[in-house]
Amino acid sequence: MNLKLIACKVLCRELSYLTAQSPNFIDASYLRQGLHNTPEKLRDILQREIDCIDAGTDYHTAAFEDGRDFDAILLGYGLCSRGICGIRSKKYPIVVPRAHDCATLFLGSKEWYRDYFDSNGGVYWFTPGWIENAVMPSEENLRWMRRIYAEEYGEENADFLIKTTYGWQQRYSTCAYVEWNALANEQHKAFALKSSRAFGWKFDRLEGDSSLLEDFLAGRWDEERFLCVPPNHTIEASYQDNILRTVEQNEPDRKEQPV
Repeated sequence: MNLKLIACKVLCRELSYLTAQSPNFIDASYLRQGLHNTPEKLRDILQREIDCIDAGTDYHTAAFEDGRDFDAILLGYGLCSRGICGIRSKKYPIVVPRAHDCATLFLGSKEWYRDYFDSNGGVYWFTPGWIENAVMPSEENLRWMRRIYAEEYGEENADFLIKTTYGWQQRYSTCAYVEWNALANEQHKAFALKSSRAFGWKFDRLEGDSSLLEDFLAGRWDEERFLCVPPNHTIEASYQDNILRTVEQNEPDRKEQPV
């Protein structure tokens, strides 16, 4: 199969590792971390990327001149604050894992994600890709931010602003560090452990599961774990256990309520 992959950079290590072993041709493009914080922006960027792929004008993507074409576009995202809702291709099927966010992709199943979250609550997820691509909770980052506040607003206000800005950390109780054994990195693990101690969180190192992403790249797209979106259909949240659903482009969006 020939597959086009568009994914968040926090998955770069894991997806690159699996792509290198795949018998399929996988043309990968990665978008910067943090776009899920502005879902409309994530949606707009993804749609523009897909529109360019449809038109053959995307300079990140292979241009076949021998009659070949892509079999599908893969989205390396979860629901991600509904940032993928409304996405569509005029030409290709789109395949996306059924996941609320990328923690499921590292863990290997939405069921493990839900069970762990329900059992622990207040979980802050750490992975190598998050540590490399995001400003994660740490003593170093707190000092860096306090220095910025002090320079901008003065020493007297810096502590108050830090307490106000970072009070959310008190809502968490567990630092869950997820890594695959094949990609174990002691430096990243040490960073997560140090951060957990700095904020008084329980540290839990979880051995991730690559099977979901392996099947994602291999084309083993069962309905239970993946949503396959035909051309001229869109992705929408289902507000059910299956997380995502397909909507025809001319079908009005139903106002479903969370269950």
